[in-house]
Amino acid sequence: MSDVTVDEIRKYWNERAKKDTSAQSTTNDVYFRDIETRVISEYIAKLKPDSVADLGCGDGRLLVTIATMHPDIKFYGYDYSDEMLKIASNLIQLKNLENVKLQLHNILNPIPGKFDVVYTVRCLINLPDWELQKKSINNIHESLEPGGYYLMIENFIEGHDAFNNLRKKFNLPEIPVRKHNNYLSQKKLSEFMHDLFLLEFDVNISSLYYVVTRIIYSRLCADIGVEPDYFDPHHKYASLLPFCGEFGPIRFLVYRKK
Repeated sequence: MSDVTVDEIRKYWNERAKKDTSAQSTTNDVYFRDIETRVISEYIAKLKPDSVADLGCGDGRLLVTIATMHPDIKFYGYDYSDEMLKIASNLIQLKNLENVKLQLHNILNPIPGKFDVVYTVRCLINLPDWELQKKSINNIHESLEPGGYYLMIENFIEGHDAFNNLRKKFNLPEIPVRKHNNYLSQKKLSEFMHDLFLLEFDVNISSLYYVVTRIIYSRLCADIGVEPDYFDPHHKYASLLPFCGEFGPIRFLVYRKK
């Protein structure tokens, strides 16, 4: 459980959007967002939906990229940060996209409309407790058409702990969960989702990437006394590696509505 409130977390994202409209406005690790974009886009291509909702779309960079790749699909972006949506709106105008609509919306409220596919990318972890996360998942379930799909990219505490245990072996300090984040539990999620969804796919998409960038590269930086740089080529090439292992917090799960 996070020590901050929903309103405090929303304020954090609004302030971040005001200070930074760059590619790093929602995440410092832009190469990992390439991984997230790729796996979401590939699954959308496989499912061939008519409508897709991005819940917690933030600055819209992932949404805009995917919508550009799938011009025949209608996309809807929702976020509770009006400042983030301003960035997203500007990106949509720059790309002249006609298949994307944005709406200010809190995932804790019923989601307007029905969709073939809904996805979240590090959205649920910005809710400060498990009860609110469950409420949001129920809202997602209700927003899906019968047999619709929920594509989830979220952080899990089990992979985070395994990753930090490996860092210790390389004499690297633990990386804490940020105060505005509340990582999911794989066990709790599995039990809760059982009556709502069928799990069709589950993979840790961060493990090998984190081993390269946050252990090997971080150890090399520590050895020569420099700060790690998110734009260093280690990140670029690590983003092209296959998925294997359980030494990272971020998973990609595909659920089909029961």
